[in-house]
Amino acid sequence: MFRIIGAMTGITSTEVLAAFELRSRGAKRALVRREWADAIGTALLDGVGCVPAEVAGRGALLRFPYERGWGLLRQYRRGGALRHLLRDQYVLINRPLRELRIHAYLFQAGLPLPEPLGICWERRGLLLRGALATHEVEAVNLRPFLAQKRADSDDVLRRAGALVRRMHDCGVFHADLQLANILVGESQLYLIDFDKARLSRPLTRLRRARNLLRLRRSLEKNGFPGGHFRAICEGYGMEAVPRWADCLYRAKGWLSDRISGRETYHDDADER
Repeated sequence: MFRIIGAMTGITSTEVLAAFELRSRGAKRALVRREWADAIGTALLDGVGCVPAEVAGRGALLRFPYERGWGLLRQYRRGGALRHLLRDQYVLINRPLRELRIHAYLFQAGLPLPEPLGICWERRGLLLRGALATHEVEAVNLRPFLAQKRADSDDVLRRAGALVRRMHDCGVFHADLQLANILVGESQLYLIDFDKARLSRPLTRLRRARNLLRLRRSLEKNGFPGGHFRAICEGYGMEAVPRWADCLYRAKGWLSDRISGRETYHDDADER
């Protein structure tokens, strides 16, 4: 049922997902944590106990109670032009299972992530829809945290850089590393949203740079100064990303903005 998640890791999906069990309800299937299988399974398969939490990006969030507190259920939604046609459906791709493999692998490796609770999916012919459930943590993402202009912002950003480095050293490339996907709790930072993430050990220098530059772009688009990115690089353990990678990524961002009609923020004073 499960393929190998990374030949270089020596770890198979079966080993990573050993704590999960398979449940079904009609055409629906779910992989849920064995310890709390009943509560998580009924939430994923039947919506029992689920209440709206918020809407973030393309994923609708629901909350549900289980033995250790609250879980968050994120339903997969399409973006782009295809969202008008397929909405929450994907052709032949089990995105929840793909994300759970990476999420569970990193959680098992000891990285601070919301604990993975399970996934569900339903296949109709060539189309598939699904959802992912994780433990709800008390935290806010980096965007509103930085907006407070707190005295400890640089320290938190260095910790964020160190956390990204740990993820990279585990061989994971985050497909959407932005401020909204790094959470700040009272005493812990968390990484979230591993949809479309890739596992490849060792992770190349280019992929490491691409992730960091994606995070810088998120800072720039939200109007934060360049010093914030320097703090992240310090925590990561590098003075700056390679200049050639920087130039390539800025060109890619400029082209993307021209196509979409967006304006890219630049702190010119900080660049001098």
